Amino acid sequence: MRKMLLSFERGGELIVHLNEQAPETVQRVLEALPYENYAMHTRWCGREISFGIETKELPPKENNTGIVSKFDVTYWRDWDNGSKEAMPGAPGREAIAFYYGPEKLSYHGGSICANIIGRVDWMQEQLLEEIGLRIWQKGFEQVKAQELSP
Repeated sequence: MRKMLLSFERGGELIVHLNEQAPETVQRVLEALPYENYAMHTRWCGREISFGIETKELPPKENNTGIVSKFDVTYWRDWDNGSKEAMPGAPGREAIAFYYGPEKLSYHGGSICANIIGRVDWMQEQLLEEIGLRIWQKGFEQVKAQELSP
């Protein structure tokens, strides 16, 4: 199983176990790594932290859902409008998001859906919550995403 590491400027590293239910999305995300951007709290969607990413080719919908669990990591974009531009207030036209609580995905205009690409290691639950709350309370924080060697 492939893994991704998310490293945060104020401290902490989350290990993401990538899944095989969204193979094209996982491959396109990995091809874009290493990637650095600013993570933000997605207040309209609850306990979600997201950051923009740019893949070379937009992934298709796969393993797509509108309801996520704590620990889930997703790839999302504006599926209906071809992702030519970022949705207002979004971190980019494409984004990676992780959740420190279960959520029904929504945006300013209503429900959205995302491809589930992996899960944060469950043994990092406390750190996951700390990072989520810290970004919610203190604002943007730089994050670096990279593939972990097997």
